[in-house]
Amino acid sequence: MVKDKKLKINDFVIGVDGGGTKTAAALADMNGKIIARAVSGGSSVRNFGIKLAAENVAKAIYDLIKRRKNIKIASVFIGLPAMEEEYKDKKPAIIRELKKQKKIATIFKGKVIIGSDQSVAFRAGSYTKDGIVAICGTGSATHGWNDKKEVLANNQGWVSKGSAIWIGNKAMEAVAEDLDGRGKKTILTDLVFKKYKFKDINKLLKFVYQDSKSDLPKLVVLCDEAANQGDKVAQEILIQAGKEIALSVRVVAQKLRFDEQVPLVLVGGLYKSRWMADTAADEIQRHYPGKFDFVFVGDPVIGAVNLALEVVK
Repeated sequence: MVKDKKLKINDFVIGVDGGGTKTAAALADMNGKIIARAVSGGSSVRNFGIKLAAENVAKAIYDLIKRRKNIKIASVFIGLPAMEEEYKDKKPAIIRELKKQKKIATIFKGKVIIGSDQSVAFRAGSYTKDGIVAICGTGSATHGWNDKKEVLANNQGWVSKGSAIWIGNKAMEAVAEDLDGRGKKTILTDLVFKKYKFKDINKLLKFVYQDSKSDLPKLVVLCDEAANQGDKVAQEILIQAGKEIALSVRVVAQKLRFDEQVPLVLVGGLYKSRWMADTAADEIQRHYPGKFDFVFVGDPVIGAVNLALEVVK
């Protein structure tokens, strides 16, 4: 319950979770109840630049408020990839670009904060300040906090090991090796050719090189399907992805040296794969038994809403 008397029952907050593939936004009341959602294109400054990233953020926000006249937005928290590591000094430029989007001018009557998607992900699964978040989506990143110390690992976004881009690339390597006769037979080949109606290797290569950053992550679903059908090649790819995520968590934990059990928030679509998620959890538990409270988060935009609420509470 909000204690600030200046806030009225018709005040709202907006949380935005930006990513390399999509931007998710949510409108919530002052109790944190989400009443509307919207999705737009990716908003990673690293991938799209400030202008396009801001446009996609604005589009998602506008979709939330366009049918709600005279709505009062008390605060907006926008979490974007690599914001604290690479683009902290670009926050004013992002705000300026957002202010050019007149259709969302009403949000600037309240507080608008640009922050990290990693903070958003962590707060989606924990209200504590200390702990670790391991994001595994299109890209991946592991971020930990202990008191005033912060540690990052495997946070190169799309080139990070264990990410959807990484898995998609490994799947394509396996298909190419199968077609050449250089590698093991894998049902991934049939699944990929059937899904995308490829007639030969040239169509496959066009798929990869034309827009690999957006197409390769789509292969994760097929890789998981193949693994569930008993394909050893696909299983090994996903198991290795899980091990890479676990290694990142271990590196962060070693440097932070937690004295007590802390939350480990696991965020991203890749954790839907039991091959990857179970491997990551088992590896972490084996090296740090009882050290972490595992929290799997399916809706990270909740973290952005929580951070928006904190600003005005």
